[in-house]
Amino acid sequence: MPRKARISDALVGLMKGGERHAWTLDELHAELVRRGPAGDFSSVFRAAEKLAGDGTIRKILFEDGRARFELVGAHHDHLHCVRCARIVPVPCVIGQRDILALERKTGVAITEHHLVLNGLCRECRVLGTAAEARR
Repeated sequence: MPRKARISDALVGLMKGGERHAWTLDELHAELVRRGPAGDFSSVFRAAEKLAGDGTIRKILFEDGRARFELVGAHHDHLHCVRCARIVPVPCVIGQRDILALERKTGVAITEHHLVLNGLCRECRVLGTAAEARR
């Protein structure tokens, strides 16, 4: 099997594993290295970009300037934890009626959207509540 296909398969396998939701290239490369023989960073980059181009994974850009990659699946949006930087999938809060109303009001045609909410993930929220209770 060609090396690039092996790296692509390994990337998809990592994402299917569910250890995290959205992976940076650095995280993908580090985990591949940790698990055994892996390609160099450039090979991981090329494989991720190819998988995104093929529609197997989705490339998401966040305010921090770092792209993250996730498996393509049912539409959802994301919460970016401002304390630990975790990316958490959240159900989409914008319904089809909202999209249609926005299109009618503005005259635009919306083909897709990605909403990023900033806040605290469940773990950081619990930690914050516990820290506040100790004060």
